[in-house]
Amino acid sequence: MSPASRLPARIAGGLALLLAHVAPAQPSAATAPIDLPTALRLAGSANLEVRLAQEKIAEARAASDLVRNRFLPWITPSLSIRRHEENVQAVNGPVFSADKQSLAAGLAVQAQLELGEVYFQNLISRQQVRATEAVAAVRQREMTLRAATGYFELLRARAAVAAAEESAAILDRHARQAAVLGETGLGFRGDVARLAAARDRATLTVARLQGEQRIAAARLAETLRLDPAVDLTPADPTLEPLRLLDPGDSPAPFIATALARRPELDEATARREAARLARRGAEVAPLVPAIGAQAALGGLGGGPAGSRLTRDWGFSGDFALGLSWRVGPGGLFDPHREREASARERQAGIAQEILQDAVRRQVVEQHVRVRSLARQLDLARTALASADTTARLSRQRRESGVSAALEDLQAEEELVRARRDYVGVIAEYNQAQYALRFAAGE
Repeated sequence: MSPASRLPARIAGGLALLLAHVAPAQPSAATAPIDLPTALRLAGSANLEVRLAQEKIAEARAASDLVRNRFLPWITPSLSIRRHEENVQAVNGPVFSADKQSLAAGLAVQAQLELGEVYFQNLISRQQVRATEAVAAVRQREMTLRAATGYFELLRARAAVAAAEESAAILDRHARQAAVLGETGLGFRGDVARLAAARDRATLTVARLQGEQRIAAARLAETLRLDPAVDLTPADPTLEPLRLLDPGDSPAPFIATALARRPELDEATARREAARLARRGAEVAPLVPAIGAQAALGGLGGGPAGSRLTRDWGFSGDFALGLSWRVGPGGLFDPHREREASARERQAGIAQEILQDAVRRQVVEQHVRVRSLARQLDLARTALASADTTARLSRQRRESGVSAALEDLQAEEELVRARRDYVGVIAEYNQAQYALRFAAGE
C-alpha cells in the first residue's frame, strides 16, 4: 500500500481535487501533456550535451585509428623531369661540362616507424577512447536525472498553484460574505478590510506561482530539447511518493555500488592508465629503434641535351632499410620527459582519489536526504490530517453560528498550507530517490 493510500479518503480526494483544477499559467496557444517515462526517454535521445559527447567519442575513435595507421607504410606516386646544363662532378671527382636531361616515373613506398613510440601511443589512444565513452555515459545519466528532477519540479509548481488558487477562492468567499454583513451593519468593518487585503495578497500569490510554474515548464522543455513556447503540463496530476529503492540504515551498500559502477570513476581510471602508459613509454620507447624503409620502383630514361626524354628507357629501382635511435630531447638520456610523465601519472592518481572521496560524500548526502525526507513525509502527512480535522470542526462551528469568519478562515488557510507542504515534500522525496540512484551509479 502506498503512503498516500493510508490517508483518510476525504483528504486523498481533496488532494486529487487540488491537483486536478489547475488553470494554465498564462493564456497559451499551445499546451502539451507530458509524463515521466516520456521525459526520461527524451532526455537521452535529443539532448545536445549527450550528442556532443557522442561526437567526442567519434573523434577519439578516429584519432585512435589514425595512430594505428602509423604502423602502415605510405605510397608516393611520382613523375619528374630533370635537366642539367654546364658543370657537373663525376663520381670519381673530376668536374666537366655536360648538358643532359631525364624522365623518371614510378612509385615510392616509404615507411618511417618509430616502433616504441607508436606502440605506446596506440595503447594510450585506446584509454582515451574509453575515457570519452565514460564521459558520454556521465552526460546521459546527468540528463536523465535533470529530466526527472525537472518533471517533479513542474509537478510541485502545479500543486503550489492549485493550493494558492484554493486559498484565494476561500478568501474571496469570506471577503464577499463579510462585505455583505458590513453593508448591513451586522459585521465589523475592520474584519471586512482585513479579509479584502488577505484576498488581494492571495491573488498576488497565485499570479507569482503561475509564473513559477511556467518557468518550470520552460526549463524542462530546454532539458528535453522541446519548444519552450509550448506549455508543458503533467499528463497525470497525481503526485504520490515513489518507492524506487530501500535506503536502509547504512549508505555502505550504495557506496560500494557507486565505486564499482559510476562512469566518472571509469573515466578517471582510464585517464590514470593513459598516464601510466605515457610514463612507461617515456622509459621504454626510446630504447626501441626507429625503422626506416624505402623502395622506389619505376622507369628512367634520358640522355644528352636534345635527345628524347624516353631515350634508353628502362627499369630503375632503389631500396633502403635502416635502424636509428634518437639521443637527446624526446629520446635516450632525456630525464625531463620521464619526470614530466611521472608527475602526470601521480596527478591522475590523486585526481582519481579525490573523485572517489567526492562519490562517497555524494552517496552519503543523498542517503541522508532520502531518509530525512521519508521522516518529513510522515510528519507532513500527520500535519495534513490534523489540519483537515481542524478545518472540518471549524466548518461545523461556523455552520452552527458559534465561531467567527476569521476563525474559519484561519483553519481553511492552514489546511491549504498543509496540502501545499505535503505535495512539496512528496516532490522532494521523489527527486531525492532519483538523486540517490544517480549517486550510486544505478
